[in-house]
Parts: sequence; structure tokens; C-alpha cells
Amino acid sequence: MSNQFKPGDLALIVGAHMTPDNVGKVCELVEFLAQEQISTWREPHHGMVIQNGDVHAAWVVIGAGLASCFGLSGWALVDQTHLMPLRDDSVRENQKSKEAESA
Repeated sequence: MSNQFKPGDLALIVGAHMTPDNVGKVCELVEFLAQEQISTWREPHHGMVIQNGDVHAAWVVIGAGLASCFGLSGWALVDQTHLMPLRDDSVRENQKSKEAESA
């Protein structure tokens, strides 16, 4: 698993292989899946398990307005290279730089 992300982190989806409508949406990272790995997380509406059948490792992510490649809503599998972290520390750094520019 990448040290850049951990479950519970927020991220911005910046790319997509199969679900381009998810680009630009904020999501919460749930579980990192290697190729062919089955998730312990269950899709809440149907109770189905998620298996990563892609050739790349990917994150199970949840968020409002997300669409999976199966046409289900509220979650997706996203390649970690298509995720940009949204962390409190990066938000604080941006705020500090804006305050410094204003002073």
C-alpha cells in the first residue's frame, strides 16, 4: 500500500480509466485493493463485495455523486495515481501562504 494514503483520508479524483464522470469529485478512501483482491467493505445498497479485477491496485472510495463502473452510485474503484490527497496539513499550509501574501 502506498504510504501517501490511508483509509479515512480525503482525496480529489483527478483521473479515471472507466468512470470519467468521477473526475473532480472528493472522496473518502475506504480500502486499498491489490489486483484480484476482494474487499472486506460491502456495497451498502446491495451488500455485494467488491473485487478489484483491474490490472492495477486501486482504492475503494466513497462519496456523494460517485459512480462505479457497474453503474452503482456512492462508491468507485480508483487507481491511486488518479487520487490527489486532501489533508488538513496541506490545507493549513495553503492558508498560511495566503495569510503571508495578505500581510
